[in-house]
Amino acid sequence: MNKNKIAVTALAVASLVVALLAGGPTVAAQAAEKPLIGLTFDDGPSPQRTAFVLDVLKQKGVKATFFLEGSHAQQYPDLVRRIKAEGHVIGNHSWDHANFPDISQAEQKQQIDRTNDAIKAVTGEAPKLMRFPFGNSTPYAAGYLKTIGMSGGVLWHWDVGNPGDFECPGAAGVQKYVMAEAAPGAIILLHDAEDVLSCPSTQWTYLAATIDALRAEGYEFGVVASSATANPVNQGSPAVVVAPAGAQPPA
Repeated sequence: MNKNKIAVTALAVASLVVALLAGGPTVAAQAAEKPLIGLTFDDGPSPQRTAFVLDVLKQKGVKATFFLEGSHAQQYPDLVRRIKAEGHVIGNHSWDHANFPDISQAEQKQQIDRTNDAIKAVTGEAPKLMRFPFGNSTPYAAGYLKTIGMSGGVLWHWDVGNPGDFECPGAAGVQKYVMAEAAPGAIILLHDAEDVLSCPSTQWTYLAATIDALRAEGYEFGVVASSATANPVNQGSPAVVVAPAGAQPPA
């Protein structure tokens, strides 16, 4: 039997309990039936690719997590509303992709607050999750997030290290990257803006094919939720993958 098809019930249940205790997304009763994987999209929204990603996710009945740049959220509010309306989780990815170790504490706070304000102005609520640009946190920023009730430093599963989508490896290359990093509870790093916009448009066919391939391996899809403890699956991130409530089956 494929090792990924062995139901990781204990992990799924633990993730479910932690997410509930941490005030994360409501978890569906079927969360423990299959190992979950979480697709995440950074840097958006963008008019070039976000709508396409949302179309594929809707067609496939997949919920995902979008880490938005505040400047883009402010510029494209209709896309932010659609992300929210279609049941995806929205996280903070800074205002303009600043590298936090290179900026002052005042600027770090502004990057976080300004993005939260921009997203809240569109959706009515501020994000609870933070993914730092390049994955680079600072002690100040991590501490500040705790004071405002956010979970920071959401990283991703990164064991094999094949070229990611932002490196333009083509559709087959992106699928190879995702499948190599697939594991129960894994958070997968993908993008719907910035660097990937320079990749050939044919690369985007990876998404539907990869969703199908992951389901063939026995996975189902979840969203990111905060965790009270470090998650070794995702580089020690304080985050887990949980099943969203009300997820619809594929069309």
